[in-house]
Amino acid sequence: MKTDELIAHLGADLAPAPPHYVGRMLATGLGAGVLLSSVLMLVAMGPRPDLARAMAGGAFWMKLAYTLSFAGLGLWMVERLGRSDASARKPALLLAVPLILLFAIAIMQLMEPGIDRHQLVMGDSWKVCAIDILTISVPAFVTIFWALRKLAPTRLSLAGAGAGLLAGGISASVYAFHCVEYTAPFILVWYTSGMAAAALIGAGISRWALRW
Repeated sequence: MKTDELIAHLGADLAPAPPHYVGRMLATGLGAGVLLSSVLMLVAMGPRPDLARAMAGGAFWMKLAYTLSFAGLGLWMVERLGRSDASARKPALLLAVPLILLFAIAIMQLMEPGIDRHQLVMGDSWKVCAIDILTISVPAFVTIFWALRKLAPTRLSLAGAGAGLLAGGISASVYAFHCVEYTAPFILVWYTSGMAAAALIGAGISRWALRW
């Protein structure tokens, strides 16, 4: 059988994907990941004791906006890279925006006179912050990679990095309800480290986890 005939034979029974299939798969994986990661945080760590008071202040929402921005951009990347012919250039470039904004806030906090710069950066939980974010991300990793496997990624490393960033953004957002740290330098260093590590792990396991 000639190559053209083989290709025609293999594609003869193919049917188009159902409408909104990509969105439904990602919504399922995302919803399950948020739920399971939240349950893991509540069972293993618990919410911060002063959560209601913290939610009344701007620092908590700054932290949550930062982590959710990466989750949103990760979701956009996965949605793009889950299609064989789509580009994720725009969401990848926009990753710089929250980093730059929080970096500017961090610099302003570090330049305040008489401030304890070491405490601003290290806080009281620097040893566990990134590790906790990675731990909470495990359920989201599983559900998001499951959803991505149902799609048609061709650039596996990039798709895996996007999925890892999404899982890391979800877990960092969930972790924000447990963590009592609120300074911009701490969030910039340790929350970013946790989400970046999740993206790198996603890229690293993509050849195995997303293999057709």
